[in-house]
Amino acid sequence: MTALTCQVATTRQIQKSRILTAALVFIVLMFLLNMGADAGVTGLEFKTTYDLVVGWAKGYLGKIFAISAFLVGCGFAAARQNPMPAIFGLVLALIIGFGPDLIESMLTATV
Repeated sequence: MTALTCQVATTRQIQKSRILTAALVFIVLMFLLNMGADAGVTGLEFKTTYDLVVGWAKGYLGKIFAISAFLVGCGFAAARQNPMPAIFGLVLALIIGFGPDLIESMLTATV
């Protein structure tokens, strides 16, 4: 029985190594085939949605969210007598306020 158990264990190890090798070859082939992709180039079908969301984030809706995040953080800070929620609200307000411009500048950067 032990010889049979060792043979089954060896067969499983061989199957695992074959599957791992096949997966590795597949991943390498996908990277090689994808080298000609144009990163950052999209169609115009998403432009209207992008403009809508950026308009919301940079407009009055973004300002409302930023002020609300700060005020809710201040309220929790006063209730818990701990300054961390206010700091978190301030950081969230800054991210909401400066986030769209920061993301846009990172994604449209040229080398």
